[in-house]
Amino acid sequence: MSEVSMLLDDPELTRRSPGEEFALAHARNGPKAVVELRAAISDLFPPAKRRPRFTVRHLLRKAVVDADEVTVFTERATNVAPDDAAPEWEFEVGSEVARVQTIRAAVRVPPEILADPAALAAFVDFRLLVRLGTAENDVLLNGTDEIRGLLRTPGLRRREAAGGTAETLLATAALCEWYGGSADGIVMHPDDWWPLVNDGAFLERLAVQGVKVSRTRMVPAGTALVGDFTAAATLLDRRASTIRLDGDTLVAEIREGLAVHLPGHFVFAALPGAR
Repeated sequence: MSEVSMLLDDPELTRRSPGEEFALAHARNGPKAVVELRAAISDLFPPAKRRPRFTVRHLLRKAVVDADEVTVFTERATNVAPDDAAPEWEFEVGSEVARVQTIRAAVRVPPEILADPAALAAFVDFRLLVRLGTAENDVLLNGTDEIRGLLRTPGLRRREAAGGTAETLLATAALCEWYGGSADGIVMHPDDWWPLVNDGAFLERLAVQGVKVSRTRMVPAGTALVGDFTAAATLLDRRASTIRLDGDTLVAEIREGLAVHLPGHFVFAALPGAR
């Protein structure tokens, strides 16, 4: 009687990590291994489970979409007077097309790692995925031809430093509310984030108010993006990811887009001491 081997995939990654899923595919198919997943693998970086660290993706509202072009609503501040108590009454309502694109990261993998399924799974989970997260942060902030990026969005407001870093961040959050928003996210460089750990319970007080802070090198040091991420923008998620081998290089790809509905709900602030 022959043995029966059940080769059941886990496309939504409910039981296996992305690395384990790819290592299984590589054991079956060798250099032709390709894994297509119905999940956004940049959400699945294993160390995030024991040391939470928000990426830009984690600040945004998400919508699963089934097309590469999506029509979304926009509201832009036009003809707003400085002394308007509620400027949003004068917002110009419209629509625009947001496009989905492939975000990609790649890293060369040593042959010794490819020969060891456990090592290959760990390499994907701990090296390839962290590079993908960095690439995603860069695209969502700085944009590409298809995704404009939060820092390149017309209508983004700006503010100069006022007082210390904590005071500037709080004043910038208050400025978000002048357009009817409620700041719930901050993106800043690690060089500016870590000194705040020494500033009493400032970061904890932000968390109590529902403000998530993402630290990433993809925003310039000496600056911070403060905004109502939940109301002002949406991550358009195709729920489609691919991990494949291209020669001696591992490639990870995700499909997503960014819709910015209320650009005035984001304020880009200069921090004290910025050059």
